[in-house]
Amino acid sequence: MSTPALERLPSALSGHAGYLLVRLGKHAQRSFSAEIEPLGLRPPHADILFTLGEGGAASQVELGQALAIERAHLVGLLDHLEARGLVVRTPDPADRRRHAVALTVAGRALVEELGVVAARVEGDLLAALAPGEREPFREVLRRLAREAREE
Repeated sequence: MSTPALERLPSALSGHAGYLLVRLGKHAQRSFSAEIEPLGLRPPHADILFTLGEGGAASQVELGQALAIERAHLVGLLDHLEARGLVVRTPDPADRRRHAVALTVAGRALVEELGVVAARVEGDLLAALAPGEREPFREVLRRLAREAREE
């Protein structure tokens, strides 16, 4: 994100954490999106795959809540992933009105590939930080994200 344009910004922007976080977030999303586009995915698809990859099967409701994705949008994303053979939806044995979503073998393989891509993108994103600064930076971001009010 080292750009001369940042140096020309007024201090009301360059000194504002919210502005800088949004700018950095946009850069991170553009970079990740560009890397996964050849895989036929968008960031929300990756979010779902990563969530299922770490937590195992989940209900559609749980996925939507965990990722703050509206139900109608989530259904479309899951339709795409299911059509590609990356996830499978089955009736939840505990409640037949709900569907459990799980990764397929192909989905698990893609999660591994996405992990490599995400690590490469994050490495580029955090290149300006010394290796010892990266985890403390992540922890500050996690703390801020935990305390942020969801709207």
